[in-house]
Amino acid sequence: MLKSSIILNSSTLTSIQALTFQENHYFEKSFYNTMKKIISLLAIYLLIGCSIAVKTINQKKVLDTTKESSALGTLYNKYFWDNFHEGNYDNIDSVLYYLSASYYENPNDLETVAHLGFVHMWAISEMSNLKTVSPTIIDHSTLALKYFGEAYKLNPNDPRVLGFFADAKMMTASISDDKKLSTQGYFDGKKSISQWKQFNYFTVGYVLGQLHEESWQYKKGLEWQWKTLDKCYCEKFDRENPDIEKYLPMEKTEDNLKRKRACWNSWIAPHNVEGFYLNMGDMLVKSGDWKKGVQIYNLAKQVPQYENWIYKSVLEKRITSAEENVKKFSQPEKSEINDPINDVMLINSSISCMACHKMSSGDKEMYKDFDWNNYKDISNIYWLKK
Repeated sequence: MLKSSIILNSSTLTSIQALTFQENHYFEKSFYNTMKKIISLLAIYLLIGCSIAVKTINQKKVLDTTKESSALGTLYNKYFWDNFHEGNYDNIDSVLYYLSASYYENPNDLETVAHLGFVHMWAISEMSNLKTVSPTIIDHSTLALKYFGEAYKLNPNDPRVLGFFADAKMMTASISDDKKLSTQGYFDGKKSISQWKQFNYFTVGYVLGQLHEESWQYKKGLEWQWKTLDKCYCEKFDRENPDIEKYLPMEKTEDNLKRKRACWNSWIAPHNVEGFYLNMGDMLVKSGDWKKGVQIYNLAKQVPQYENWIYKSVLEKRITSAEENVKKFSQPEKSEINDPINDVMLINSSISCMACHKMSSGDKEMYKDFDWNNYKDISNIYWLKK
């Protein structure tokens, strides 16, 4: 069974109670009346026997650029980031509860809609954190598809969301055996790459890492990891002698927002680079090239923020186990999986999101003065400015 964890961190509980206590009666009454109307309409439709095509995913959405996020919306989205950076998988139900309340208040709030997509993707991606996995876990895939689709409808200028939307299509297609949807997802992924290579070569290629190592899709995904390095470091990356020492000074002087957000660590993903090399090393190991995989794993140690990374021991284990992991990663169905982190590739592990996004105490100290709202405006995080 899925864990129910509608529990708030003590630091945000008081604030949420203060904002929601006075609205509880209105919210419940409004929701009750709305549901009564919906049920009444459904009864009428059934009585008159009409054949009605019902579309529940990705209806036309209109971005409300005149209405700023409410106090509740701002607080609930902060609650998402607090739990996501802590890696509180057990609190996913709680995060969804409050983001859904924000969505109910304003279903056109871009930040809320996008975050709902991320949380549903997180829930299914790291399901090996669950002691018992319910078959209903697949609903998270459908809902990730819904919310990323809505986010893209709200703002089709955002290639980042398009990349995640493509991933959600391919994941849902795999579950439902929908070849047409899978094809759509793949070509949406290619479109997102053409719009933002540094970000989406990885985003789309990461998902393809779950496929058979001899498939052309897997090989394409691995090639896209190499191309990420070409685009991030502004030259053809040396594949024979991989080293990033000469590129590290670029982080401080980088003024291209696309490269800065995709190619370096940030508050959003404090270990984006280390996680990238962990995954790329895994993909090389699965392909059979474990020696090259070790070379790529070792690049993570050159990253300035490496010492703050919680998963250093995972990387070290990968390096010492690379040769034996060729079989584990390429034939997981024939391997005994005792450890949801070390016995599987990153994409299939219990830290498939957290490898990049979880904050250590050192990261929290580094970003203690970080202003998310100011960052959103300066970095154009949702691509609202052209």
